[in-house]
Parts: sequence; C-alpha cells; structure tokens
Amino acid sequence: MRSDSELFERVQQYARARNRIVVEQQKLGYGSDGTIWRTSDSAIKALHRRSNFDVELGSYQRLAAAGVDAIDGFAVPRLIDFDEDLMVIEMEIVQPPYVLDFGKVYLDQPPAYWNDPQIRNNAYAEWRERFDEHWEKVAGVMFSLERFGIYYVDPRPSNIDTTGIE
Repeated sequence: MRSDSELFERVQQYARARNRIVVEQQKLGYGSDGTIWRTSDSAIKALHRRSNFDVELGSYQRLAAAGVDAIDGFAVPRLIDFDEDLMVIEMEIVQPPYVLDFGKVYLDQPPAYWNDPQIRNNAYAEWRERFDEHWEKVAGVMFSLERFGIYYVDPRPSNIDTTGIE
C-alpha cells in the first residue's frame, strides 16, 4: 500500500493540471482503497490499486451515464473528472444521507462467494446490526445498485451515511 504522502503527490499533480487547490490537512476520508482530499468545491480520491480504481471509476461512470445523482433518497457523488495514469477520481461533495466509496464493488456479477447462503446470511446479519433501524433502507440502496450491475459488498456507516433518514 502506498503512503498518504505518495497519494497526496498524485492528487497534487492532478489538481495542478486542473487549477484546483488541495490542502493536505483537509482529508475527507481514508481507508484500504485510498485517501480523499477536499478542494474548494470537490473531492479528489487517489487509490492504491488499479483494480479498486477500475471498479470505482466504472461505478461512477455507469451512474453518471444513467443520470443518477441519488438512489432511494441517498445522494451519490457526481463524477467530475479522473486521471487513469494517476489513479485519481474527482467527484462532487455530497451531504448525508449518501452512498459513496465504490472501491470494493463487483461489476456485472456478484463475487463468487455470494452464492454461499451461509456467507451471505452472515454478511446480512452483520450489516443489519451495523445499520440497526436503517438496515432496510440500506439494503434497498444495495439492491437498487444491482440494477446498474454494481454489487456493493462493503456497506458501512462511513460509506452509506443514513443521517437524516427517517
């Protein structure tokens, strides 16, 4: 995995080419896929691995092509731009409730392990516990994403924020 300083350097290269200013201390998030920094009007994410970059970009492109900016009442960041060589994606900043972070999705078919009923039941039980009374709404978002061939298998409150959902 690359260090944050390596990722930030790629974000800076991207930002300079597009006349954007990124502040290193303005990290919006980080995880095993990459790190996201804020500009004055967007978020720029640098990813560690090509495979995560490809599925994240593919997800945002599919949603953009379909004109999707929300799913079942959850905002979805709009893709602004990207750089394949730098493995950087720029997107709009959204307010909760939202769904974001598509770095661990599967495109066009679920992961092979998804056909094992025990694994799937265990995952649903864990997710139900994470989201408590909001689980049905979160599950609805995940099922809606499947209409676009996006199999979302990393639901967590930092990725699917239910703030404001009743």
